[in-house]
Amino acid sequence: MLAHQHDMAPAHQGRMHSHKWYQLMYASSGLLNVTFADKMVVIPPHKAIWLPPDCEHRTFTPVGAKFRSLYFRPDHVAALGEESKVLNISPLIRELILEVVERCDLDLAWNPADFRLLTVLLDQLSIQKDRGITLAIPQDTRLAVLVETIQENPSNEMALDDWAFHLGVSSRTISRIFIAQTGIGFKEWRQRMRLLHSLVLLEKGLSVTQVALDVGYSSSSAFTYAFHQFFHCTPKNYFS
Repeated sequence: MLAHQHDMAPAHQGRMHSHKWYQLMYASSGLLNVTFADKMVVIPPHKAIWLPPDCEHRTFTPVGAKFRSLYFRPDHVAALGEESKVLNISPLIRELILEVVERCDLDLAWNPADFRLLTVLLDQLSIQKDRGITLAIPQDTRLAVLVETIQENPSNEMALDDWAFHLGVSSRTISRIFIAQTGIGFKEWRQRMRLLHSLVLLEKGLSVTQVALDVGYSSSSAFTYAFHQFFHCTPKNYFS
C-alpha cells in the first residue's frame, strides 16, 4: 500500500491520469471535484471516492482541499469491489484514513499493530454503500459549447430551442444525445449541475439565499426543495 497527502490550493487543477492500483481519494477539508469515466462528482469531507485500476480521472479543488489518498494492490482489496463508487465517511473512518495515511506517508516500518489498523479501515470501508450522486457529462462534440458553458456558469437559463439554434442542431437531437449519454434530459441535467455547483458556494460560506440566486433559482425555498430532492437533506445540513 502507498499513501499521499497534499494540501491543494483553491482552483488547483490536476491532469487527467490513472493508476495501476486501486485508489481511495479523500479530502479531510475542502472539496474535491472529480471527473472520471465521463462523469463528474463533488466530494465533501464526509465522502470519499473509490477508483479501480486504470480509471482515467482528474481532480479540481474549487475552494482548496486537504487531499489524502491511499493506493492498494488489486489482490488486497477484493471486498471493496471493482467498480468506482462514492462512500460515506464516518468520523471513525475519517480518523482511520488520516492515521493510516500519516503512518504510511512517513515511510515507517509497518508493525502488526499498523496492519491491524489498516484491516479495520478496510473492513469499515467495505460495509459502506455507494452514496455518490454522479453526473454524466455528454461527450458528443456537437454539445461541447453547451456543456462547457453550463459547467462554468450553471445559472445559464438559455432555453433548449435557443441552444439548438446556437449550435445548429435540432432540439430533438440535443434531447436525444442527453438521454443517450447521461440517462436524463437537458433540463434535469442542468438542474443537477446547478446543485453540484451549489456545494462549492455553500462550502465558501455563502448564505442559502445567495447560493440559490447564484446557481439560477428564483428563491431560496425553490432551491432548498430541489436540493433536498437531490441530496436528501437541506443545504444547511449537508456539511454537518
